[in-house]
Amino acid sequence: MAKKPFMKRLKAQQEMKKNAAVVSDIEQIIANKQPDEQSHDIAAHQIMADIARPDIEPDGQIIRVDINLVYAEEQVRPEEDFEEDIIDGMADTFETIGMLTPPRCYPRDRRGYQIWLGETRVRTARKRGDTHIDIYVGKPPRERKERIIGQLIENLQQSGLKPLATAKSFYELKHEFNMTGEQIAKTMGKPTSFVSKHLRLIDAPENVTALLRDKITSDVDLAYTLIQVNEKSPEEAEKLIAAARESGISRSQVKAVLDAVKNKSKGEISHAKSKAQNKKPTKPLGSNSDVKTWQVVVEIDGQQGVIMTDRAPDKAGYVWVKMDIGEISVEASELRVKGMRSQ
Repeated sequence: MAKKPFMKRLKAQQEMKKNAAVVSDIEQIIANKQPDEQSHDIAAHQIMADIARPDIEPDGQIIRVDINLVYAEEQVRPEEDFEEDIIDGMADTFETIGMLTPPRCYPRDRRGYQIWLGETRVRTARKRGDTHIDIYVGKPPRERKERIIGQLIENLQQSGLKPLATAKSFYELKHEFNMTGEQIAKTMGKPTSFVSKHLRLIDAPENVTALLRDKITSDVDLAYTLIQVNEKSPEEAEKLIAAARESGISRSQVKAVLDAVKNKSKGEISHAKSKAQNKKPTKPLGSNSDVKTWQVVVEIDGQQGVIMTDRAPDKAGYVWVKMDIGEISVEASELRVKGMRSQ
């Protein structure tokens, strides 16, 4: 009978020890959590620093600098392409709502901050007489190719780059950096035909490029059609160019002349063929007057056309394609064959 009270006391002692250990552990945790005054200040400062400067740093920052420290070099846009009326209009918007996007510059060098993107904004601020300007200083382009692409995209989106300067930059990307017309178009967010037409300006006749250079026209499609007219009939092209300088011409006028010289050429070819056939006394054996002529149907930029087998390509790897918008010279690798159709 005495055994039971002893067992109860032993069990009670074990429970007390267990509870004491738990309380001791809790007290130790609480003690560890009590902030030391000095360590608390350090921790607080560390938290504030982490908020102010997170692990993921931004690529750059906007700073306000003396406008004389900002300079331009290596721009795809030549000096003659900056128009005073555009700058005047931008100055008016600065007066109303300010500069929406600061120019992007390289990190500071001995001269100051070299502009990568946004030279027009800097010119506008200077014309306004601003002494300081906000600029975004970020990572510079990794290579010349990236610099050119960045400047092209900005200028083309703002319609600030003229056709000849655009053509020159496209040519540089194509021949110095081995980009195809399709790759350039995709990078710029433009149709492949846009790139092809600009590249055609590189070896265009001087009288056509002079219209663009002298700002008689800035219409690439018009210039491209003039080039085609010149190939068929230099005399007709010269008449159109003279008219452009005197009173101006439209795309539809040039297209009408192109259609006329094409039909004339076809008529002369048909007449020559007819004369040759009339000289033949008899039809060759096995000939069939019902034989169809087939055309290769291709697609580019979502538009269909046919390969012109009767026109010599401008250079190796290119073909001429007849489309609704006109005839265009493109790289064969950029075409997708859709099938065949009879004439």
